[in-house]
Amino acid sequence: MKMIRSAIGVAMYTIFSRATGFVRDILMANYIGTSIVMDALVIAIKVPSFLRRIFAEGAFNSSFIPIFSGLLIDDKEKANNFLADVLSIMTFLLIVVVLIFEIIMPNFLSFILQNNSPEFIKLTINFSRVTFPFILLISLTALFSGVLNSFEKFTAAASSQVSGNCFIILIMLLSAPHELELGQDVALAITGSGLVQLMWVIVPCYIYNIRPSLRMPSLTPSIRKFGRRMVPAALGAGVLQLNLLVDVYIATLLPDGTNAYLYYADRLYHLPISITGTAMGTVLLPLLSKLWRQNKSDEAQHCQNRAIEFSLLITLPAMIGLFFLSEDLVRVMFEHGKFDSTATQSVAYTIIGFSTGLPAYILAKIFNSSFFARQNTKTPILVALGSMILNIILNILFMYFTDLRHVGIALSTSISSWVSTLALMLILKSRHEMLFDKNLLFFFCKILLSSVMMFWALYFMYFYIKDYVSVVNPLYIKVTGIMILVCVSLLIYIGMMWVLKGLKFKEYISKS
Repeated sequence: MKMIRSAIGVAMYTIFSRATGFVRDILMANYIGTSIVMDALVIAIKVPSFLRRIFAEGAFNSSFIPIFSGLLIDDKEKANNFLADVLSIMTFLLIVVVLIFEIIMPNFLSFILQNNSPEFIKLTINFSRVTFPFILLISLTALFSGVLNSFEKFTAAASSQVSGNCFIILIMLLSAPHELELGQDVALAITGSGLVQLMWVIVPCYIYNIRPSLRMPSLTPSIRKFGRRMVPAALGAGVLQLNLLVDVYIATLLPDGTNAYLYYADRLYHLPISITGTAMGTVLLPLLSKLWRQNKSDEAQHCQNRAIEFSLLITLPAMIGLFFLSEDLVRVMFEHGKFDSTATQSVAYTIIGFSTGLPAYILAKIFNSSFFARQNTKTPILVALGSMILNIILNILFMYFTDLRHVGIALSTSISSWVSTLALMLILKSRHEMLFDKNLLFFFCKILLSSVMMFWALYFMYFYIKDYVSVVNPLYIKVTGIMILVCVSLLIYIGMMWVLKGLKFKEYISKS
């Protein structure tokens, strides 16, 4: 079907984005490792990223796309005026936010990081002041990406991060090898990458004759509606980001390098989330918005079921692969230069903790899209708030009553994600807004059986291959060993799905 076909296209560009992101992270691991500079840089990256997920990704998309998609169906002129008003309001507010944070950054971070060394606090403040304008640039990128997605033009938005990553890689390769100077250059490159990504999506908008301009905005009914949706959605996204800030804060209370461990683990376990969850969320939200607007509820239910099928098809084997191969993947990708074997083991255990929640992270994106498409942003807020409270409680319990440390943070995130995902699903079912059809249930059984076969295949093969991926072997032998494990296990998984008639290649690539 067209939705899956579009999602596969977005997923392919996401793979390129993640590949360039891994090259960037490999360079950072090699030159900076898990040092105090890396810890400071991680926080400097996360501060604007938290706000990005509030203003740009979560709240904005869930509020803007359903309204804009609806206006495109009803009145294109109103849609263009709405876009110009949103652009003007968003630009003004974000400039104000950037200026305020640039002023209060020293006091804000000094308070958050008060239990850390003065050197670390100073580094973090300096890096954060450089990276914070990124929020303005990437939020405007999200606006133009949302516009392109509403027109079902997914290529530019899906590939924009590739351009940003390539820019950062170029700056790192041209930078001085000194650790501190490289950290400063990376901070500058992050902000520069925001400008590159913005230009990447603005140019296609102009090619497609989408040319909004800054103006004095009007408080039209659509803008008021957008505001009413945006405020609760921003609060919900804010709750989620506060949840992540709590993780960062707790990590600062643990030994040096903890934030770096979480960062590198996040990069690996987020790969399947980006490929599947982001792709489905990108394609599903504008599609569901139009279907519900046109009262095509049966077709919307069908799309939701097929989205879950496709997501589980990718997610379950990915979870098994990360569980088994986490240490070997980290060793091959990051264990170079200043990234040692101790860091490899710490990051690997963290990935295992995160991977247990992988299906929940991706299913939550689909369930949230179902709420957002109906312009219901309040319910996800309440669920996110409950998830945040649970995550904080679990973090405290794991920190004070176990010796799990950074792994405890990962497990807390996974457990709270499962609880919130199940809550979203039960609420949708209770309102008859998510009806699982028989095809989905049969398909899930096929995926589960195929995943079990893949699990045992990996389990037995690993005893024969593990010597090839050990520390002492050259890099090309380790890579070959991992490739054999991955390829054989995937062949077994795909073969089982084929035997069970669970693969739907024609449906996935169909344009209808």
